[in-house]
Amino acid sequence: MTPVEHHVDAAVSHYYVYVPSRNALRMFLYPTRIGLYRYLKGYWLNRASFDSFILMAVYSGTFTFTVNGRRSTASTGDLVLLDCHEPNVYQAQAETDSTLLWMHFDGRLAHDYFETIHDELGSVITLKRATYAISRFRMIYDTFAEERKVNEARMSLAIAEVLTECLTAGDDTAERTGTPYNQHAIEETLSYIATHLSEPLPVSQLAGMALMSEYYYIRVFKQVTGYTPHTYIVNARMHAAKYLLLTGEATLKEICAECGFYSTSAFCAAFRKRFGCTPLEFRRGGASVSESVSL
Repeated sequence: MTPVEHHVDAAVSHYYVYVPSRNALRMFLYPTRIGLYRYLKGYWLNRASFDSFILMAVYSGTFTFTVNGRRSTASTGDLVLLDCHEPNVYQAQAETDSTLLWMHFDGRLAHDYFETIHDELGSVITLKRATYAISRFRMIYDTFAEERKVNEARMSLAIAEVLTECLTAGDDTAERTGTPYNQHAIEETLSYIATHLSEPLPVSQLAGMALMSEYYYIRVFKQVTGYTPHTYIVNARMHAAKYLLLTGEATLKEICAECGFYSTSAFCAAFRKRFGCTPLEFRRGGASVSESVSL
């Protein structure tokens, strides 16, 4: 379809409208509109409420975006991610002649992706692997432009890949700016926990590995994972115990040793509190028990 907006070069600009299947609505990320526009200097948009998120890739030129009074600039190679669900969401202006690939999208986890990316990086995102991300973005556009067979699962994967590149941009930013490595330090201790569940794992030891005080480690750990270290470790041990109960013939004593519990009585009490049944009842009944986790 050809745009009719002012300051858009209609000769080289096109967009497509897509209605996702019920299967896509239930399972996937999906595009609803996608276009490749050549904007002329002076283009202006004041976007009211719309029904999706929008992702843009700047092929060339400079655009400015004002979101809730905060102004940011996107240049060649940048991605822009905005939430169009709210009224008076944003204003956009072409500072120079610019070419943008844009896509309105929605679906399962779209809001979660947006919140996580936006909270850390804002509206304009500079990627280390911009070429790769934009190529995945362009693949979706080309599906429509070249009238290929639509594969909703592959389009969902491509959108997820672009958004995942945005998620990792925070790591790139930390490397460039010298931002504290808190998340990296916590992730390293998560790996250690996963491979040392049979050991005591005191917070003092984990905090020391992260080069943090215990108080600061607990606070950052919860920011990164959503759990306190104690709750996270107990959850990990319980999941390991469930797996061992459902696979093989390990005794309770062997499971206790493998999962870091100092006695079978302590293990059984913790298991009953978490799942509402004893370990042996769980083994007989399979994975039908419910889990209660407190943070």
